[in-house]
Amino acid sequence: MSVFRVLLIIAMARMALGFLPNAEDSISHTKITERAILRKTMAVLRELAASTGRNFDIGSISDVGNPTSGELFRAYYGREVSPIKFEQAMQTIKDANVGVDYYHPLSAKHHFDSESFVEAKRYLLLKSSAAKENIMQGNYETARSRLGEMLHTLQDFYSHSNWIELGYTVPNPDLIGAGEGIRNTAAPDQVTCINCNTDTCKNNILNNILGSKLITTGYFSLLPSKPAGKCSHGGPLDMTRIRNAMGGINKDHYRSEHWYLHKEAADVAVSATVGVLEDIRNAVGDKAFLKFLNIESPAALCFVIDTTGSMAGEIENAKQRAFSIIDRKRGTPDEPSTYVLVPFNDPDFGPVYKTSDANIFKASISLLTANGGGDTPEMCLSGIQLALINSPPSSEIYVFTDAPAKDDYLRNNILALIESTKSSVTFLLTNIVFRKKRSGQQGQRARSTGSSILYQELAATSGGQTIETTKASLQKMTAVISESSTAALVTLFQAKNTFLNTESTFYFHVDESVTNVTAYISGNIISYTVSNPSGVSQNSSLQDGPLGYMENLGSFYILRLSGDVGRWQISISSYQNYDLKVTGQSIVSFLYSFVEPFEGPHPGLGPIEGRPQTGQNVTMMLRVTGLTIYNTLVVKNVSFVDPGGSLIVSSPAMPALSTGLYYAYIERFPGQQFALVVTGQDNSSNEFRRQSNTRITSSRISVEAATNSTFEPGKLCTIPFTVTTRSIGGTYSVRVRDDKGFVLNATSSIYLENNGTSQGNLTFQSPDGTESGTGVTITIEVESSDLSDMNYAVLRLTIAKEVVDFDPPVCSLVFINENCSTNCAGETWELCAEVRDGGVGVHRIFTRLDNGTLNTTMVWEGGANITLVNYTASCCSTEVNIIVVDKAGNVGNCPYSVRKIPGTSAAPEPVTTGSTTPYPDAFGKGQPSAVVGSVLLYSSSLALLALYMF
Repeated sequence: MSVFRVLLIIAMARMALGFLPNAEDSISHTKITERAILRKTMAVLRELAASTGRNFDIGSISDVGNPTSGELFRAYYGREVSPIKFEQAMQTIKDANVGVDYYHPLSAKHHFDSESFVEAKRYLLLKSSAAKENIMQGNYETARSRLGEMLHTLQDFYSHSNWIELGYTVPNPDLIGAGEGIRNTAAPDQVTCINCNTDTCKNNILNNILGSKLITTGYFSLLPSKPAGKCSHGGPLDMTRIRNAMGGINKDHYRSEHWYLHKEAADVAVSATVGVLEDIRNAVGDKAFLKFLNIESPAALCFVIDTTGSMAGEIENAKQRAFSIIDRKRGTPDEPSTYVLVPFNDPDFGPVYKTSDANIFKASISLLTANGGGDTPEMCLSGIQLALINSPPSSEIYVFTDAPAKDDYLRNNILALIESTKSSVTFLLTNIVFRKKRSGQQGQRARSTGSSILYQELAATSGGQTIETTKASLQKMTAVISESSTAALVTLFQAKNTFLNTESTFYFHVDESVTNVTAYISGNIISYTVSNPSGVSQNSSLQDGPLGYMENLGSFYILRLSGDVGRWQISISSYQNYDLKVTGQSIVSFLYSFVEPFEGPHPGLGPIEGRPQTGQNVTMMLRVTGLTIYNTLVVKNVSFVDPGGSLIVSSPAMPALSTGLYYAYIERFPGQQFALVVTGQDNSSNEFRRQSNTRITSSRISVEAATNSTFEPGKLCTIPFTVTTRSIGGTYSVRVRDDKGFVLNATSSIYLENNGTSQGNLTFQSPDGTESGTGVTITIEVESSDLSDMNYAVLRLTIAKEVVDFDPPVCSLVFINENCSTNCAGETWELCAEVRDGGVGVHRIFTRLDNGTLNTTMVWEGGANITLVNYTASCCSTEVNIIVVDKAGNVGNCPYSVRKIPGTSAAPEPVTTGSTTPYPDAFGKGQPSAVVGSVLLYSSSLALLALYMF
């Protein structure tokens, strides 16, 4: 592979992710989204630190305008805390943002093209509502996707419209503000532009449009058709640019017709994205918002438990271990924020107990009892399926059972969910009960053996472990759960050994960022010897020695090592297969995705859904965290290793413009299963190494489903999907499953010609009464007739009722009483305001920027429900923002500030303020909208945000 080819891929990636993607030095959708999330996160963490009396070390951040996740977490927590889960949440939002260009390249409403103001505004409201509802339901991953979809359209407004040309330097409040429409838009038949015949179009927007502050957006089409005199988007694929008025107004990149305003458009898009994040934060509350972005306590505790009659001891052990983790990690960054419990039996499985409340989880697991069971096999995979769907991505899921799986037909579905979520599954098997409980049943030993192999396959694919033990040893075995329940867990090495009657030696590297190094050996072995970088050794006969403490628990070994920096080795002798896994804790970790170029009016790089294609050239995008903290570490290579740890292929990791972002190019993607390994060095030439948990499998089948992501309850919908093979043709089986039972029917088989493509369909309908915000996971599995190849698509959809309430609640000031002197200590002021909502009603009222007391009272006036708000604060705390959220998620901001004005003693007149700015004259000037007596009212929430965020 030539260096030129790698550089070409990187250049293409930079262009493809552009703010619209055509220039290497442009500001991309992903960069806009990332900057906004990081800036909003810094503001939230600073505010949380101030409210709890802790220090936020702003001085430790190298660039306050563009902080990194590692710097933010260190500044907030005062120590190293892994931001990998936060980065993962942010990546989901960015991927969904980019996906709009891939799935909807020609849709005007998705890009604010062709003056589609009404359609685009409704789309923004629908996606915003879906994101909020999913957050309130605890469906955070789905909510991230809905937000990413919304942000793409929101950000496009500032590049595709004339908002920047009108002179505005702050976001348009109408995009996420009150009502269905956008004010001051050009009439459909109104001429907006004049001809421009050069690559750079200056002054091609009519003066009367600019003078009247009328908003227009460029028309875009692959055909040369648009209303005469309208502005065009521009660019080589826009054929409307050759019709009157010729040229374009887009600011997508530095070669656009309005390239000279690209940075200004991107800057305002960042501010608008920050505003959306604040709107969501206000709508769902701080606690849910922090979980949504995985900012605090991102770890999850997920148990799948067999509740048949012989499992009483295992249930008790699981309960004790869960209680221990909850109590020991409460109040720490590793405190779980999500608890998932799935019981299974036969024929029943579920329901899912999912909560963020540790006490509710304790109560749920305490209610489990062991009973029933009937015949040998149980519905184990059905329980795992529910856990994978309801747990956060990259979760550690622990399965307690003593029985084989009755539902092994779900194997491919479980593999698809494991690969798409990158979660790991560890089985704790008390397999002695297989023989005791079912010794009189024919064929059970064979079934047990088969299920044991299935469990091993699922664990190995996910990066988990299969731990076979006795009831007496289970308590010690479950220590692995405590050690793994941290967001900072990294895999240094993992391999499966299949060489019998021999001694094998494995090497792993510990770098300066790694602590709590632990090695696990699962299987019946003869002996092992561990050696540190200095050559000091400790063998299996010594439990507590110079290198650490080692426990031998039957066929499972736990080696807690000292963690000296450098290369370690471990030699193992065995007559049977065994697994070796070495983990540690570090903020230096990585995320990865396989991406492919897509063409069209907005070309770019999008993530590959499902398994990558065997034998095809593939580009990989890599995000490495912690490098700004451990800046001596340099990423060098990305490698694929087989399950035994042997190298398959390696590629240089080429750095992109963003810190911690790398690309690698793989020629002819391997057809065998492998794990991903990232390697590099520090400035002393010590190697660092990280390995993916999930093993990656390629396929010659591809499955793609392009669909809307949001559906109304009760509506019958058909979702098409496309299946392609790069191999011989034939009949391929199709299995479609969903977790809610909403799929009515689907294509069951597809015939493909050699290297052919065909389409299938599924019919989907949720009941009329389905709660808005309900998430649905659909998997489409396609398998070859000889069962040698399989691929899948996973759809995460949202059921959302039609948005009918677009207007936020409104505050009307009744009075303010204050008598604050220059010495504020011991003095107070108070205000009273009325809150009215003309839609679905007020949901909650709270305050920001304050240190006072808020009380609310419901009153009736003329048959309308009115909330009376009374607020009292010290004169030393002069500002408050009363935030009102209605039941539709609309947010009203009511900011007030009391200032002593010399010589003024009269009480202020009642003033009514809403959540939007007087339009358009006061918009963007950052000025208070009204000063009455000693009351200062900011009617723009964006202006208020600027006071305390930046």
